[in-house]
Amino acid sequence: MSIVNATLYPLSDPDRRAAIVDRAAGQLGEDGAAAFPDFIAPAALAEMVAEAAAKFPLAYRRDQRLGFNPQGPIADMADEELRSRTSPYSMWILGSDLLDPAGALRRFYESEELMSLVRDALDIDSLHTIADPLININLTYMGVGDQQGWHFDDNDFVVSLLLQEAETGGAFEYAPGVDDAPPEDIHAILDGASPRTRLQKVGAGTLLLFRGRRALHRVTEVAGGTQRIIALLSYHREPGFIYADSVKQNGLGRTEVLAAQ
Repeated sequence: MSIVNATLYPLSDPDRRAAIVDRAAGQLGEDGAAAFPDFIAPAALAEMVAEAAAKFPLAYRRDQRLGFNPQGPIADMADEELRSRTSPYSMWILGSDLLDPAGALRRFYESEELMSLVRDALDIDSLHTIADPLININLTYMGVGDQQGWHFDDNDFVVSLLLQEAETGGAFEYAPGVDDAPPEDIHAILDGASPRTRLQKVGAGTLLLFRGRRALHRVTEVAGGTQRIIALLSYHREPGFIYADSVKQNGLGRTEVLAAQ
């Protein structure tokens, strides 16, 4: 079964693939995000959603208030008031070790077709899957009242695949290139009063490449009866990368591998 929607994304055709890469690179250069709508073939997406639904009872619940994790120049410019501001983080997270090793999600994550596309669109020399068995491809589930507050990422880039849209809410909002913005601009973003923010349309089956280290971003509060489910695909420039135990404990509530169920 083909995973990528080859009708819309004929990646085996060198000329059309080059055009797809050029478009994505242009979007990333302009505003730090490149979206590939309907990237996954319908049958493969259905398989991914079915696995996600079946594994949901095993997910770890995370309810926290966290700071916005300043990166770059803003980390030095932020005043005490700005550093003290927090946002809610509420969701369920599934460890990578609980996914089917032969499932469509795992096959997609490890595919050279995807990795070469990401590598070329981001213009990086090397890209490797994460060796950490708990954090390499993770699912997050957001239900009624859940949200992910404003923050910068620690990573240079994030690769995500939306599996299922929320009935209401769950929008991806971001403000690109604000890691060197004055503190008053960051306050305005956190207050919902900034013209620098934009909404990125992300539907089910959309692959998104995002430079979150320079962009303040959030997922708005979810409402309605349908969960927002997204796969986060982690890669590294060097092979063999393992996350610190503190990262795993904070994100998954554990540091030890569980048997896939």
